[in-house]
Amino acid sequence: MEGKKVLVVGIDGVPYTLVGEYVERGYMPHLKAILEEGYKLHQMDASLPDISSVSWTTFLTGVNPAEHSIYGFIHLDRRDYSLRFPNSGNVMAPTFFQILGLDTAGKSSSLANKYLPRFKEPRTSIVVNVPHTYPAYPMNGVLVSGFVALDLARAVYPPVLASTLKRMGYVIDVDPSKGHRDRAGFLEDLFHALDKRREAFDLFFKGKWDLFVACITETDRLHHFFFDAALDEAHPYHGAFVDFYKKLDDLVGHFYDMFLERHGGQGFFMILSDHGFATLRKEVNINRFLEEAGFLKLKEEGERYERIALGTKAFALDPCRVYLHYKDQYPLGEVGEGEAESHLEELTDLFRNLRNDDGSPIIRAIYRKEEIYQGPFLDDAPDLLCLPVDGYDLKGRIGAGTVFADSVFAGMHNQHDAMLILPEEKDFGDKPQIGDLAGLLLDHFCGEDL
Repeated sequence: MEGKKVLVVGIDGVPYTLVGEYVERGYMPHLKAILEEGYKLHQMDASLPDISSVSWTTFLTGVNPAEHSIYGFIHLDRRDYSLRFPNSGNVMAPTFFQILGLDTAGKSSSLANKYLPRFKEPRTSIVVNVPHTYPAYPMNGVLVSGFVALDLARAVYPPVLASTLKRMGYVIDVDPSKGHRDRAGFLEDLFHALDKRREAFDLFFKGKWDLFVACITETDRLHHFFFDAALDEAHPYHGAFVDFYKKLDDLVGHFYDMFLERHGGQGFFMILSDHGFATLRKEVNINRFLEEAGFLKLKEEGERYERIALGTKAFALDPCRVYLHYKDQYPLGEVGEGEAESHLEELTDLFRNLRNDDGSPIIRAIYRKEEIYQGPFLDDAPDLLCLPVDGYDLKGRIGAGTVFADSVFAGMHNQHDAMLILPEEKDFGDKPQIGDLAGLLLDHFCGEDL
């Protein structure tokens, strides 16, 4: 079936404000040309929280974390306070490409229930390098997992394609630890990884598909280490930062042109990021803050959250997912159901009054889980979720000595400044949310079958 075609380019961590500035400065001529051909740049809200695993999963599934079950890169086992790292097998809602392929692997969601009955024939998808799709799983097409992919052999479906990627020297991800000890070498690795990413996209682009999703993650790594160079022309790495964006712009223009040429100027094209970025001023150790406020008690022995001791009323997971320590849910739990409301009110007041040295607030928004999540996995949600003012990176590390600390990084995620480029006729009215996009893509395909 020829039918409608869709190309999605995901660019991890690219902020709306920076893209607008770089287009204006002439650093991204290909993107500027696309915008002048009937496309619009939108500022978009990322997921809550704005963690890549959560945001990309929200994009792929079109539902919130209480439906897809991913709230962060780590999950706490309530039986013994140990940590586990959720992967693609823990995503409980089908992706839009599984819905298009008419194989949801036994999973269901509100999005799947709405759209599955509207398709009569399966579509073929190629999905390359989207975070939190590891290990790769059977689908109608090709899946190459993105961060965190540990083993190329388990990162590719169908598995036979892994040997092809290995021969071409495909790079799953750069080594972020190198950014701490060899910045120039780390930048070289980023440019090399982007070249290999483009080579893989080119390879798969030649195949047969209805939907192609290509994701670039090197931007996120660049921003964590060099975001302070983005607009500072005196910064020693400003030129390299701009050069990377020029190379990125050339890649986007290349695929846009190939897409239009291949499909006679037709097709639906989208660019998005999973969150924004801001210059980092300080890290804020939320569990230390809870310790000083008397909500968290720690033992000397144990690893990480295994140090949680009797007397703990609340603790936080990254970035600021705050959980009440309920008696009926944790071995050393302290909080009864009747006490929850008073603790939540006290915690909310504490976070509202968390200030920096000049008295400015650190927290810009505080949510209770029922305000932002709906679905069968609501019980796994944090009781409170806090979003910071740009510049203050909230951390859940256990055992930090101070609330405020300097960081080895230059940039941090933010939730409110993600980027989206869509055809001008696609108008959300209000500010778009990343969870809106799966339905938009499926709507595009639905016209053939109605």
